[in-house]
Amino acid sequence: MPTLHDFQFFNSQRLNELYEKEVRHLVQTNQKKDTIDGEDEDQVEPFTAEELEEKQRLLEAGFATWTKRDFNTFIRACEKYGRNDIKGISSEMEGKTEEEVQRYAEVFKERYTELSDHERIIKNIERGEARITRKDEIMTAIGKKLDRYKNPWLELKVQYGTNKGKFYNEECDRFMLCMAHKLGYGKWDELRSAFRKSPLFRFDWFVKARSAQELARRCDTLVRLVEKENQEYDERERQARKEKRLAKKMTPTKQKMTPTKQKTTPTKQAASRVSDGETAPANPSKKNKTPTKQKMTPTKRAGETAPATSSKKRRQSLMDDFLGSGKKGKA
Repeated sequence: MPTLHDFQFFNSQRLNELYEKEVRHLVQTNQKKDTIDGEDEDQVEPFTAEELEEKQRLLEAGFATWTKRDFNTFIRACEKYGRNDIKGISSEMEGKTEEEVQRYAEVFKERYTELSDHERIIKNIERGEARITRKDEIMTAIGKKLDRYKNPWLELKVQYGTNKGKFYNEECDRFMLCMAHKLGYGKWDELRSAFRKSPLFRFDWFVKARSAQELARRCDTLVRLVEKENQEYDERERQARKEKRLAKKMTPTKQKMTPTKQKTTPTKQAASRVSDGETAPANPSKKNKTPTKQKMTPTKRAGETAPATSSKKRRQSLMDDFLGSGKKGKA
């Protein structure tokens, strides 16, 4: 159990010595009055003025007005609100201002190891802080679920899987989650009262007859389902963002591939000539592609000038015939 100096945080050996001297002085004084009347004994040395001043100075340096009850109340408040919630702890302390609690909490944080059973005390406080952290996680999970609906009081749906149960319906579970988020997780008596006052469950005697502990167990089941659903939802969101990033990375590659397609256009044009009846080279990639086309060009030109040559020969033959007829006349 904590001693007087434990919860007042008097870390002074000198102060202990002064207390022991004061106690011995009082004991010896009482024994002298009870057992010996008028006989002289060794005189008991009382406190000197310097010792009294030193004692008062040491008391003022500590928390002389904090009692064992205040210490126990402070520990319970730390378990309930956490060591960092000074305002909540102060609400549990009677006759102590927030500034006094703040100062006491700072000293407790620095020197709690000086307590005789500090391990047990800190373990209880940490257990209470773990409950507070878990409560915050649950409230965040329920809030994240409700934010996905425009009107969760009417539209919220729970993915039950195989854990729907036989007695609680979907309307009851929807109201339970929304009301737990509104009232705060853990306020089971208030939740039970809300079910009884709601006109939605005016004739639902099963829900109205449930105890606060039964509603707490059902709410814990729904919270586990909501947390599992949130994990799956987050996983889908991460996968969608990943695919979107990959799609953005692929877009520049496609843009680089566009000139390559433009370079292959002559090949397509050659293929169109082949379809029109022209002769295509056996291997368009070889260098002798151009000479073959050049050799084909004169042939085409010769074919194109053939009509002009025949007309010239015809005119020449007519001229020869005309000249031949004139010579015969002279003769």
